[in-house]
Amino acid sequence: MDETVFASTTPGLEGALELEAQALGRLRKVTGGVEIVGAAGLHRRANLWLRTASRVLLRLAVLEAPNEVALGRALTKLSLTGLAPAGAPIALETSASHAKLHASALAALAHRAWPGRAEGGAGGLGIWLRLEGDRCTVSVDSSGELLYRRGYRQEISRAPMRETLAAGLLLLAGYQGDVPLWDPFCGSGTIVIEAALIALRRAPGLHRHFAFESWPSHDPARWEQEQNEGRGLSRLPAPIWGSDLHAGSLGTARRNARRAGLEGQLELFRHDATVPRPGLPPAALQGGLVASNLPYGVRVGTKADLGALYRGLGRTLAALPGWRAALLVSGAGVDVERQLGWTPREAHSLDNGGIRCRLLTGSLEAEPAS
Repeated sequence: MDETVFASTTPGLEGALELEAQALGRLRKVTGGVEIVGAAGLHRRANLWLRTASRVLLRLAVLEAPNEVALGRALTKLSLTGLAPAGAPIALETSASHAKLHASALAALAHRAWPGRAEGGAGGLGIWLRLEGDRCTVSVDSSGELLYRRGYRQEISRAPMRETLAAGLLLLAGYQGDVPLWDPFCGSGTIVIEAALIALRRAPGLHRHFAFESWPSHDPARWEQEQNEGRGLSRLPAPIWGSDLHAGSLGTARRNARRAGLEGQLELFRHDATVPRPGLPPAALQGGLVASNLPYGVRVGTKADLGALYRGLGRTLAALPGWRAALLVSGAGVDVERQLGWTPREAHSLDNGGIRCRLLTGSLEAEPAS
């Protein structure tokens, strides 16, 4: 029997999520993510493989809710067998839009349907009730902790970015792992590690625990088989370099890479990104992708420093003919394109920890900005 899941993502990454979710089943665009229909066990595969999703909800039912009494009866009849032992607590999340009932009334109905079990906040089986008009969608959280928590990034640099954002940056740039990649501001290594996982065809959820593993209906043998299928290649098909001016950041990146199972796979070195010709190996002459989260002058440095930094980086990029770039920059206040002397082909609006940003992508051989 087919399953339906809803995979959510952060604003701006919807396009990247749609691209990768196509491999899992039939898609339907919905607000905040995508709805996927696929074969039984889809919730496991979605959690294991989706690089840009924040959470995966398994759809349990869509209930008709013409009035409060009818919805209450429908919730009472809804079976949670296979998801939690009898009497186990429920962590309830409710929302209502264009409906006769408010979210608080919806929560009260759930309390009556599952007396002594439904509570707000974290802990227990995560049940999500979303009322839109006269239809109530009931879903269960199959992920647990948010999916950006892959398990390897136990140390962060001064300007961290979530793993899901790093993966989205790469996917939106069309990166598939078959060309060299360089991050000149690698920090704690999130972009180069996510790039390696993509290049190795390795599942991002391979080394973490998910909520569905505690369900009574969970099939451990099938799950182990799916995990084994997600281990991917043994060696990178193309080199991945990460550099940073700060030795401490490089140490953090090396330890994070080791925890991600990438020891010896990445080439990490100390370098000032504003100095042209960083001494990359001959493979770099064939072209590749520069992918980086550039300083915004918010968490690192000041905005007054950015002009000189970007101009220096522009000279470095100009020394890489045949390469492409995917650069995450501040969303306002700095004319990055002019400072870099580069005209990107595309710009995507993204959010990085509450900071409005733009992802600039394109060939480094584009005509300079005037």
